[in-house]
Amino acid sequence: MVISNVAALVEDRPLAEIRPEDSVRDACKTMCDLDVRAAVVLDNRRLVGVLSEQDVVRKCICADRHTAETKVSEIMTGDPATIGSDGNLAEALEIMSRGGFHHLPVMHDGKAIGLLSNDDIPDEYRMLLERFKEMRGG
Repeated sequence: MVISNVAALVEDRPLAEIRPEDSVRDACKTMCDLDVRAAVVLDNRRLVGVLSEQDVVRKCICADRHTAETKVSEIMTGDPATIGSDGNLAEALEIMSRGGFHHLPVMHDGKAIGLLSNDDIPDEYRMLLERFKEMRGG
């Protein structure tokens, strides 16, 4: 399978969109309904954050915060790094690796069109990239 860009990995999947003022409980219901592990946070259609299951567990549940009373804006990862829809897998892996995060919004014309997960990138591409880095000396 040849993957020409990151848009090809996310184009056929649902994108969970939530708002900063939504409760964490409502955001979790949206993610559950769409069977996804993360959502983009939009304020007037502008990307302002990403909320992942990990954010919910670490910043809400383990912090003894109530999901119905906690706003998404209080625990989301704000101002996330993004990648353009024409970006390649090596760029996506580099951005996620450098930033230490698992989900990367895919953008087209200033609009979030998908959310790429580290798990979406085939192992073969990871191995090829690692091999390439080794051959280049770093």
